[in-house]
Amino acid sequence: MTPDGKAASAGEIRDIDGTLDDGVIASIVALGATREEILEARAWLASDDYLHRELHHSLRGRAAEVFDILEAELQEPDRR
Repeated sequence: MTPDGKAASAGEIRDIDGTLDDGVIASIVALGATREEILEARAWLASDDYLHRELHHSLRGRAAEVFDILEAELQEPDRR
């Protein structure tokens, strides 16, 4: 977390992942997640530790919520 705990702006989130659509970015902004929480969630999402993720990720707080939003976004094309 940043020393001031400042929530990431939509622009900062887009800088982290420019592929996210506006709805996903809005959901993350609404959480008030910091840049560090978003980066932590992205690192978990990109990890090769699939077994651990299947059991349940150990992220907490807003990082866990960001993870869930990003994971749902990745799974979205599978539902179509």
